[in-house]
Amino acid sequence: MMIPRANKIALTLIPALAAFLVLQACGAGGNANAQEADADPIEGVWESVVTVRDCSTLTPGVRFAGAQVLHRGGTMSDTNASPTATRGPGFGTWTRSGATYTVQFRFYTYNATAVSGVNRVTRTFTLDPTGRIANSVNTIQSFDLSGALVNSSCATDVSTKVL
Repeated sequence: MMIPRANKIALTLIPALAAFLVLQACGAGGNANAQEADADPIEGVWESVVTVRDCSTLTPGVRFAGAQVLHRGGTMSDTNASPTATRGPGFGTWTRSGATYTVQFRFYTYNATAVSGVNRVTRTFTLDPTGRIANSVNTIQSFDLSGALVNSSCATDVSTKVL
């Protein structure tokens, strides 16, 4: 009995396709497993309570909520509870040196009609033993649109890993 050519091809490809689908469904992609093993505990979504402080006396001032996503590979995204009319999203990088992490990011500030400047933030922190809480000391520099430093301030925050 002769099997038509199209049927021969189908009979050859179907088992191969079935095997491929089974391997994918079972997570046999070694890359996914390797990425999990290489994950840094800082990677993920963090929510913070930030306290702006007087830099010389450390007297607490304004408090606000914030959130950051620390991405694999050393990049990050940031936002906070300020009205979106006054502050844009933040973008930056993170690095690790021993038990200490440093995050540097920037975001645009706005007045009622236009961009008014840019803030540059540096956070330095360590994780608690669970890897779910970070305590941070922050410096904030505010620049006008010409690049002139307008203000420097300090802050602390306690962040909790939520995802």
